[in-house]
Order: sequence, then structure tokens, then C-alpha cells
Amino acid sequence: MREERVVADSHHANLWPATARTLVVLAVGSVIALGIVLLFEVFDMGFVGRHEVQPAEEADPSTLVPPHVGPAVAGEEETPVAGSAVASTAGASTADTSTLAGMVTAGRVSSIRLVGDSITAGYLCDGYEAPSDTGVVAYSGPEGTYYETATTIDDWANSFRSYATERDVTFVNAAVSGFRMSFLADDPDAWLADGADVIVVMLGTNDAAKESLEDFRAYAREALAAAAARCGHLVVVSPPDNERTDATNRFGMGQVDQVLGELCAEAGWEHVSLYDVLVPGTSDFNEDQVHPTSAGSQKLWAALRERLGLG
Repeated sequence: MREERVVADSHHANLWPATARTLVVLAVGSVIALGIVLLFEVFDMGFVGRHEVQPAEEADPSTLVPPHVGPAVAGEEETPVAGSAVASTAGASTADTSTLAGMVTAGRVSSIRLVGDSITAGYLCDGYEAPSDTGVVAYSGPEGTYYETATTIDDWANSFRSYATERDVTFVNAAVSGFRMSFLADDPDAWLADGADVIVVMLGTNDAAKESLEDFRAYAREALAAAAARCGHLVVVSPPDNERTDATNRFGMGQVDQVLGELCAEAGWEHVSLYDVLVPGTSDFNEDQVHPTSAGSQKLWAALRERLGLG
């Protein structure tokens, strides 16, 4: 027994030096690791202190998105932010821009071009003899070169001009006496020039005395499509009825009105009929019963303005 205890004590005595060495190694390792960490901290603080801190860039106010300018949450009304695009166009956004009146209200019209014949040129209205005071070319092509008629003529076109210019809209009356739909179909560039935001076409009076109804329909389809391609919005106006004494109509103005209405319905163009506005045989017309007097021409403007919804 004594011998076994001596052996055991000897074994335990041999274990202590190994354990002590292990503890010493771990302690030294911890001290070294801590020293390295401290050195890095000091190193990092020294260099950060030398770095220049870059100031934050100021945001461009024009690029800032105002709060809640998108669609309102369901069940809530949207409140436009003052000065934002939503606030500044709140009134315009409610306008129906599929019509001329809506486009004017929304401020989307900067130019209007009329295309017509002698009724739009103001022939036989008061002041028609005056020369052109604008020098603007109404038509230049196979039929010759014609200038815009005087802005002082007392007729429906110049009343329309006044309405437009009061709203800072450029206005050209490209009407030429004797012209027909076929002229517009044959050479649209000669008559439409660079086009406009809005083109208003009133033709058909001379066509009724010159060609068949079938040809008129074909010419009108082609001519109006060409006009629509050169503007943002096309308005087609049916001319007034007449009992002309200077020529014989091959078809009636009621048929002109019907054809134009059908073409506009097919293509989605805005159509306004002035067919029933004037009464033949009255002071609405000059003696030839086809060209309105100034009084009759102003009736055309009043009806056009009302039927287009122009304020």
C-alpha cells in the first residue's frame, strides 16, 4: 500500500509542471493579443485624426420629392403640396383634353390654323377689300401662292383670331376663296405648312358644286387624315346651308354635313356642324345666297364658340 501511494504521488507531481506551462503559454498569448489590439486602436485613431472630413453635399431642392404627391390612399382625398406640380396643375388636370375647349383650358394650345374657302376668308364681309396685313402665306403650291386675308375683316374667322390671341395662341387663317377638299388631299403640305397644335377645317361648299358625293367623301377622308397627321387635335366644321345662285349644287349641304360627321365618328376627330345656323334668303347672306354677310358670319362664330364649349 505504501508503495502504491508513493507511485500515485509521484504521478500527480509530474502533472503540475505541464499544467503550469500550459497556463503560462495561454497567459502570455492573451497579453500579446491584447497588446496588438491596443496598438491597432492607437494606430487607427492617429490616422483618422488626419483625414479631412468631407462635408455632405446639399440636396438640389428641385429634385426633392414632396410628400404624398402620388395617388391618394383609398378613401382619402389627395392634398396637393403647395408649389408642387400637383398643386400647380390641379385645375388643368380636370380638363377633358380630347376636345378643343379642354385643351385650351389645360393650356395645351399654342397655335391654331384655319383651313377653308371664301366663307372662312371673309369674302363679301365688311372690310374684305383690305390687303393682307400679316404677310403670312396661307397656301403655296400647284394652285399658286395666296396670303392670309386682312385681320380687320368683320367675319367669324377674325373673331376666332381675337379669342385665340387673347390667350396668347398664335393664329393663322389659311383660307382661300374657291378651294376644295381635293386641293388639300392632293397637296397637304402646300396648305398646312408646318401644321399647328390645332387645325380647324371648314370645306365642302365648293365641292358640292364641283364633284360627286362619292368623290367628295374620298377626298375628305384623305384630306382630313393628312390634316390630322400635322396637328395635335383636328376640328372639322360642317359649312352652313345655302341656296347659291352663282352655281348649281350637285348634292346638298346636308349631305356634306352627314359625310363629315360620319368620317369624324370613324376617325375620332372633333366635329361641329354649322349647317343649321344661317337661314338662306335672309340678311344672313349676301345676294348670291352662299357668302354670309358680316352679321351672318358673326352668327357662325357665336354658334361655333358655343358648340365647341369655348369660354
